Amino acid sequence: MMTTSKIAKVHWLIASTLIMPMVGLAQEYQFYGKAEIQIAHTDKGLLRYTEMGTQIDAPFSRIGVKGKHQLKPQLNLVYKYEVQVKGFEQDDTNNPFAARNTYLGVQSYLGTLLVGRNDTRFKYSEGKFDLFNETQGDIAQVIAGQDRIGDTITYVVPKWYNTEISMTYAPKDDANSQQSGYAITAIYGDRSLQTLPYSVAVSHVDGLNNLVASRAIGMMKVQKWQIGLLWQEAKNVAETKSGHAFGMSAQFQHDAWRPKLQWLRDTSELRHQGTTTNYSVGLDYVFDKSANAYIMLSRLSLENSSDVSTAVGLKYLF
Repeated sequence: MMTTSKIAKVHWLIASTLIMPMVGLAQEYQFYGKAEIQIAHTDKGLLRYTEMGTQIDAPFSRIGVKGKHQLKPQLNLVYKYEVQVKGFEQDDTNNPFAARNTYLGVQSYLGTLLVGRNDTRFKYSEGKFDLFNETQGDIAQVIAGQDRIGDTITYVVPKWYNTEISMTYAPKDDANSQQSGYAITAIYGDRSLQTLPYSVAVSHVDGLNNLVASRAIGMMKVQKWQIGLLWQEAKNVAETKSGHAFGMSAQFQHDAWRPKLQWLRDTSELRHQGTTTNYSVGLDYVFDKSANAYIMLSRLSLENSSDVSTAVGLKYLF
């Protein structure tokens, strides 16, 4: 006859047999996403990502799964499958999803190789410069090169002395131009400003999405300030449009409050006709690492017109 202690041991062994493989499996992947809701009013609808009048929006809300699986010692399969979720809005009832980064690749001591849809390494170089990312004040409002392209190959060299080098390549048929395209980026420091308080990025793109451009971005944290500077020279492949872009962003941390501002100017006409200026001001209230509320104002100035958008929003990362 089994004693109570023996029965408890049997139960523990059965539970261990069932649960431990599940724990190991759970470490292979991670579900994640962003849920954001915004109420915005835009005067004319000239700003990208906006419409004239008052709108309820879910700016680039998304869900995805990412992870890795060990194939051999020092060789992992890595993947990400991510979609934008637009079902918050009545207009998107019949088309609630859109493609975002979706790729499969391998990772080893030689680096990481990814194949699929991915942010170009030119876009990747922005780091944390863009304080109004995925809103009306996003730098893509006036600056070219913020592209996510399918059918690409991305290679990331192992980090060496705080330096990261990475590349994007797209064959001719997939580069949206008459030639194959590539982008190459070198970053010194920490682009997320988490482990180091500074980052310097230089990047060049040739042929991807009909663009030839070079940029340099510097960021630094000084006490409670985060400051970023951007310079870019860009033209289209046909060389019918060309010019320079400049940008500055600054944010101050005071307890849970984050006042911030951003200024951008572009003369290339790749986004809008004529010289374009965009400035944005905002105030975030950070509840924790996952949730924050914000108010913002973004003004777009064109040669013969202008537009202003104001918004209040709530964002949750999971």
